[in-house]
Amino acid sequence: MIDATDRSAGGRMRREVMVRVGALSAGLAALVCAVVWSVAPCRDIVAFRHAHLCGGDVPTPAPAAHGCLAREIGTVTGRHAHTESTSDESGTSTHTYLRVTYRRASGARETREVTPSVYGVAASGVRADLGTWRGAVVWITVAGRSDRFDPPAEDTLKYTALLGWTGLGLLVWFLLGDGTVRHLFGNLGLRPAGWLGFGAVTGVAVHVAYTYELGPAEYVGGTLVWLLSLALAAYCVFSEEAFGNCRSDDSVLDLVLERLRRRGRARRRVAR
Repeated sequence: MIDATDRSAGGRMRREVMVRVGALSAGLAALVCAVVWSVAPCRDIVAFRHAHLCGGDVPTPAPAAHGCLAREIGTVTGRHAHTESTSDESGTSTHTYLRVTYRRASGARETREVTPSVYGVAASGVRADLGTWRGAVVWITVAGRSDRFDPPAEDTLKYTALLGWTGLGLLVWFLLGDGTVRHLFGNLGLRPAGWLGFGAVTGVAVHVAYTYELGPAEYVGGTLVWLLSLALAAYCVFSEEAFGNCRSDDSVLDLVLERLRRRGRARRRVAR
């Protein structure tokens, strides 16, 4: 007869298999979806980087079907600023958000965060020269001061990149984890928080470095922030003292390596 210990061990094994299969399935699905959903935005961004100004035969504003940068004339309808403060162990930091509202040629109103130079001259009623890409405003010029915005496709890529990073993390855990939900999340859920946080910081750093012209001081500061996030993520994901072993002795990777080692020993015995 099967005693209680055997039944408990069998139930635990079934739960671990279910968790591993769930992590594998979710990881593969996330990676596939991230790749599929990134194709169109990537093509749009490449076209945007190589786009030229629309010719005179293209109506203003240019329809989305036209792959060119159009110009239209808008009007500033208002501006507002507000400051947010955050406090932590190192002290209090503040950030001021400067936003301008403008009316497009179609009559639609939009509000965007702008640079201090644009905000300073964006009085209500002033003309705003707008540049559009497939219907979306990608830059604004007010009284000779300009600012640019990301095309909508770049926002989509931020989410698909994070989705792909999540899928990669699940696949890594499938190989290294012990099959328990507790090991997947760690204490207080800090293991996925560290993994996803590092992915988000890396994505923002790549986006800023690729999109904007940065000085040496900004590159150094950004690199230090990235290294700090890397250290925090490594502690959250791999720390043995706080969250248990990153790699379990019962992981799929260990099982595969052990099987390969056994095959290697068997072949050596046969060769002798």
